[in-house]
Amino acid sequence: MIRNWVAVTACLALLGAGSSTPARAAVTQDNFLLQNTADFVAVCSADQKDPMMTAAANFCEGFIVGVYRTLQDEQAAMQSKLFCVVPPMPTRSVAISRFVAWAQSRPNVLSQKPEDAILAYLQERFPCASSH
Repeated sequence: MIRNWVAVTACLALLGAGSSTPARAAVTQDNFLLQNTADFVAVCSADQKDPMMTAAANFCEGFIVGVYRTLQDEQAAMQSKLFCVVPPMPTRSVAISRFVAWAQSRPNVLSQKPEDAILAYLQERFPCASSH
């Protein structure tokens, strides 16, 4: 019985007992340098209580929209498309949260450049129909 209580207490401590969401590390100025996708994920998932949350949310949205539009422009001239997003389009906040969840579930992606990870996500999530 005591062993179970110790195990439960340890699990609750690891999960941030009493909290409905997992604790997140505070966003740092270094995260905004976007050395890798892990930095981008940190910026895009800033907690509401984080003092840098507003800056992080704005930066995240601006970066992801910029990368998406650049990729759209690049593939406009391509015969073979890299990804094919079809309506209905998710809202920006939904698209960002889906990307963050996708990246967090793939540790190998976290070391990539964020723009490469965004393209990989789009290719996986929105593949183009084969024209056979």
